[in-house]
Amino acid sequence: MWTIRPAQVKDARKIQQHLHKAYRPIRKYGFNMEAVDVSVKRVEESIREDEFYVIADEDDRIWGTVRLQDNDETRDTLSWFSIAPELKGQGLGKMLFEFAQERAKERGRKKLYLDTAKDHPWLPDMYRRWGCKEIGTIRWPGQNFDAVQFEIEL
Repeated sequence: MWTIRPAQVKDARKIQQHLHKAYRPIRKYGFNMEAVDVSVKRVEESIREDEFYVIADEDDRIWGTVRLQDNDETRDTLSWFSIAPELKGQGLGKMLFEFAQERAKERGRKKLYLDTAKDHPWLPDMYRRWGCKEIGTIRWPGQNFDAVQFEIEL
């Protein structure tokens, strides 16, 4: 029913629309994350530059995304991690997260890094439940929130 596949440039508009929908709660909370209002051009660039995956159904509708970016030789950064709000709680996020870990391992990484808004109502707790260890907080340039940083050993 669900397929995780590499994103393609032809998917950029659908990915952008999906990200805007999936990150709508982030906008509601006032966090200015990149995916909240990302442009199609930026999505296309990321598809070309990063490892970018989608969860699609048999009709090739996009229901989730994850992006792996080079951090250093020992760890990748996970970002633009999303599942359509109407599918929340069905295990797709966990499935995509585990896929991202396997891909990072295949790329020779020992850890996976991610961060999210410290005050987000559910994501920090979810990442802790999934085995991520908190390693600090940071305020990235241009962001209006403190981010809690996580790593998970692969």
